[in-house]
Amino acid sequence: MLEDLRKKIDALDADIVKLISQRAEIAREIAHAKSLDGSPIYRPDRELKVYEKVSAINPGVLDNESLCNIYREIMSATLKLEGAQSVAFFGALGSFTHQAALKKFGHSLQFAPMRTIEDVFDSVQRKHNRYGVVPVENSTEGMVNATLDCLLKFDLNIYAEIRLPIQHHLFSLAQSYSEIKIIRTHHQAYAQCRRWLQQYLPHAEFVEESSTSEAVRRVAEAGNPHEAAIGSQAAGELFSARLMTENIADYDRNFTRFFVIGHDKSGPSGADRTLISFILPNKAGALFEVLEPFARQNINLTSIQSRPVKTTLWSYVFYLDMDGHYEQAEIKTLLQTLALKTDSLRVLGSYPIDITVRV
Repeated sequence: MLEDLRKKIDALDADIVKLISQRAEIAREIAHAKSLDGSPIYRPDRELKVYEKVSAINPGVLDNESLCNIYREIMSATLKLEGAQSVAFFGALGSFTHQAALKKFGHSLQFAPMRTIEDVFDSVQRKHNRYGVVPVENSTEGMVNATLDCLLKFDLNIYAEIRLPIQHHLFSLAQSYSEIKIIRTHHQAYAQCRRWLQQYLPHAEFVEESSTSEAVRRVAEAGNPHEAAIGSQAAGELFSARLMTENIADYDRNFTRFFVIGHDKSGPSGADRTLISFILPNKAGALFEVLEPFARQNINLTSIQSRPVKTTLWSYVFYLDMDGHYEQAEIKTLLQTLALKTDSLRVLGSYPIDITVRV
């Protein structure tokens, strides 16, 4: 009985390999056609439609998330076959941004770790890497200011979105919390665990590291029981760090959004968002004049942020995220209206919403 079932599996595996190879051959033909008209190899809008189609025809033996994970790796191998370039990401191997990059691009492509968010932008701007992955927003701590600043500084587009559930763990050789004198991690991770740390490690000094994975690496290699690191399970496994306490984040529903950045522009997928930036004129009611057209044209504004203009005292640049793609007629009309009411209006990118994670 068991042997017969295994023979059925072997026969199915042979068929699956043939079909994947046929799919790859067609993808290679598509890549050739793209090279003739200059289209980007990686299309996040097309990727989204593939996920939607396979989920719609899924008979239900596997859940949709598992099925999409399989297709992610198939498409990753196809991207490699088509000649896709490497992807830069903020942090070190095992960091949350590295995990986000793997979630989006799969394991077949090459990845280039970068020490800072600005390094990621600079690498992509200089075309050392085709795409970059950077964090942009955490569900409990808000926007990542370094990413917002770089979106203005560099001439790149937001190309896709990645949403990742975040679980922070404490790594240390200490046998008790009282032994720990130093906590190493990225400042965002520290902020997301602040209440837990105040309760259990109020005496420990915070030492900021460039990324959570770098913190785990340093603590694992130092072997000092008086030090601890906050990081991911992937980083702990990568650097063989001793897990002391699991899930120390202050909130269970902790998610981070990441952007894929590049020179390419993503086409409409049917489930998109657009991020714009602008500076308001110095007059009463200026912000109201910008926000009023959103309600009048029934366009959903999902977030609004402001950052200081570094070259002008007490001046601010605003970032608005909205539902829709900049090529849609209603969004075009809105942008034309906003251009008359603002200074330095810029479309930072339209991108497909990540549908692979429920938040």
